[in-house]
Amino acid sequence: MVRRLLERQQAGELATRHVRAVAETVGVSERTVWRWLEQAKTTGRVEAPVRQGYAVSDEVWELLGEAGGNVSELRRRLVAAGGEVPIPSMATLSRVIRRDRRAGRALLTGRECEVSSMLR
Repeated sequence: MVRRLLERQQAGELATRHVRAVAETVGVSERTVWRWLEQAKTTGRVEAPVRQGYAVSDEVWELLGEAGGNVSELRRRLVAAGGEVPIPSMATLSRVIRRDRRAGRALLTGRECEVSSMLR
């Protein structure tokens, strides 16, 4: 779609109604489509950019277990540790962990050990 819009723009035939139609079809704002056009002109890429999203590494997942499954405590520990990797917002971290838990990713905390030893 961006390719067609870009062709219309280069031919001098692009109108706001074309951008509006694409925005409504794709489900984004008109401003986003204008941004895509600008990026296509600058970079030559006409595909919509792919979003990478945040994923919790195994090390961070283990740290979550050490924090007893407490996402706030996990984020505090990540901030205190610093490092080169950017730390996501609390909302992003919570959303990704919730998504992973719902998908079946197991979270082992120190509490499971205590409970299982009490049951023996």
